[in-house]
Amino acid sequence: MEIVLSWDLLVIIFFTVILAYSLIIGRNQTIKVIISTYIAVLSADGIGNLVERYLIGQSPIMTLLGGFNVEQGLILIKIFIFIISIILITTHGKFDISMQRPGSIITSISMTLAYGFLCAGLIVSTVFIYASGTSLLQANDLIINNAMLSVYRESELVRIMINQYNVWFSLPAIAFVVSSFIGEEE
Repeated sequence: MEIVLSWDLLVIIFFTVILAYSLIIGRNQTIKVIISTYIAVLSADGIGNLVERYLIGQSPIMTLLGGFNVEQGLILIKIFIFIISIILITTHGKFDISMQRPGSIITSISMTLAYGFLCAGLIVSTVFIYASGTSLLQANDLIINNAMLSVYRESELVRIMINQYNVWFSLPAIAFVVSSFIGEEE
């Protein structure tokens, strides 16, 4: 059997790793990661847009750097802030999630897997959106980064992650609402 490395395989691997991690940390911590991801999305995009507007815009520093690719630098800044924010908020955030366990172990594992899948979709699609050079806070449907454009063209899963970003962004919140009706009240 020959394994061909592709972007589709990379997306599948990321999903698998995040699903496995979700099973390790459990449903409550996975929900905390999702909430942290929502905060990180807004933080990275907002800070990245501020950096672009005030530090990169007409800055004399950028003229001195000459060969530095500002577009790629901004992409890296957003992805870095996004990942660091998720890690810091999840590990040091002063909030805890405490959802009641559903009746059966199968329901509990199913809900953990569902949240893990939604978490993976949210994180992976956000990284692809940032890598494409677009902003979530500013209306822009154009893939700016040429390297990401070639990945977009050759990978069906990457196209799904980017084209359906609004679905990936909305589903975890919808799942929170739906799951709030499942289970017993204290």
